[in-house]
Amino acid sequence: MDPYRNHYPWYQTPYNPHVYVPPQYNDPYRQKPPGWHFSDRTQSQPQHPHLNPTLAAGTTNIRYDLRKATRDGILLSTYQQISSQPAFAQPTYDVRIISKAFPWSVDIRAPTGSVVTCSAIFEGLYAMLQEPIVDSEWGIVVHDKSKKETVEKAAKARSEKDRDACLKRIDWLGETTAFKGLERDEEFEKKRLLPGTQPCKETWMIKFGRP
Repeated sequence: MDPYRNHYPWYQTPYNPHVYVPPQYNDPYRQKPPGWHFSDRTQSQPQHPHLNPTLAAGTTNIRYDLRKATRDGILLSTYQQISSQPAFAQPTYDVRIISKAFPWSVDIRAPTGSVVTCSAIFEGLYAMLQEPIVDSEWGIVVHDKSKKETVEKAAKARSEKDRDACLKRIDWLGETTAFKGLERDEEFEKKRLLPGTQPCKETWMIKFGRP
C-alpha cells in the first residue's frame, strides 16, 4: 500500500519511499527561466560552479525552514523564480542527498524527458523529512540521551502546531531545520554508501542551521 498516494502524487508505481520523482515539467534548458543558467560565469568562480548557486552552501540566499512545505516555507516570488531552474549546469537526472545531521539518504529522480530542478531538491527533502520515525530508528535514538531529548523536544513543539503526535524525521534535526546549502564531501560520501548499493555521481551533503 502506498501511504503517500493521496498526499504526494509524484510518487509513482511501483512505490519506493527512497526515490523522489518530482511532478512533470517541460525542459528548463529550452525555456531558459529567469535567474541562473548553465552558461553563467561570474568573475570569481564558486566552489561548485556546476551547482546552481541557489542550492550551494556559501552562495545560497534561500531562507527555507524544512518544517514547512516548500511553497509555504519559501517566499512566493522567490519560489516562482527558482522552481523550474535546473539544479546543475549539465542535464542531471539523478541526485542523492546525504547529511551528517541525519541517517537517511534521499534519491531524487527527474521524470522521463526532464531534469532535476531546484524545486525538485527542496520538495524531495521536505517529503523525506515528513516520513515517520520507525521503530528501528527509535531503537537507535534511545541509546543517546541527548539525541532522544532533542527529538522529543522538537516533536512536542511541532505537534502543538500540526496536531500530529507521530515522531517524524524532521524532529531528528531538533532546532536546526533551516536549509544552508549543499556541498561535496567525498570522504563522507564513500563512508555513507551502503555496501552493495550503486553510487550516485551527483551525491551532495546538505547543511542545516537554525531558522
